[in-house]
Amino acid sequence: MTEVKVKPLFTEAEKALAAYKEQVKKLDEQERELNAELATIEAEMTANVFAQENATVSESVYLKIQAKELVQRNEIIEVLLEELAEERSELKLKFVPVLREALGRTPYHEYDATEIVERYRYMMLTEIADIGSQMREQFREISPDVQEVFQDQKVKERYPRLAYAYDDGHYSPSFSWMTKSVVSKDEVFSACKGWLPQGLKAPQEEGEKQ
Repeated sequence: MTEVKVKPLFTEAEKALAAYKEQVKKLDEQERELNAELATIEAEMTANVFAQENATVSESVYLKIQAKELVQRNEIIEVLLEELAEERSELKLKFVPVLREALGRTPYHEYDATEIVERYRYMMLTEIADIGSQMREQFREISPDVQEVFQDQKVKERYPRLAYAYDDGHYSPSFSWMTKSVVSKDEVFSACKGWLPQGLKAPQEEGEKQ
């Protein structure tokens, strides 16, 4: 079976995503800077708390002022992080129509499973029909001589059903299949999604058959 290599389908979508990720990088950098500042403030707040435990009155006044400033800075950073999260959502909203348009230009429709099914159905049935036709033709070549033997009155008396047991319809390729259809529509739809039917096995080569 010829291996099918699907051409790149999402080049337009990849371009849109690249542009989106470029904008995300800027937001990521801002977030890293804000989180670094937040970590610094938290460290200073911890140091401030410990310093107040053994501080003099004048030192305590200064430390409380410092603590208040640290809290204010912390609150500002938290607000900026919230605004940054909003910017991320706004960026995604901005790129939704861009990405939808890019995905809409994906040429996936160039691959038609119906054409594949029709082609292999035709190949399968014509190959089987050709084998069956040759078998019937070969039997027809010897049929007159066979019937001469089987149609003899004495033979028919001994073997009454013999004359009807062997005809050109008796010789055909063997076919053993448990389900109603060789391939169901559901199996084709599953294959279109990249899933194979459970229990599907590759056919054995001639040398592998017992």
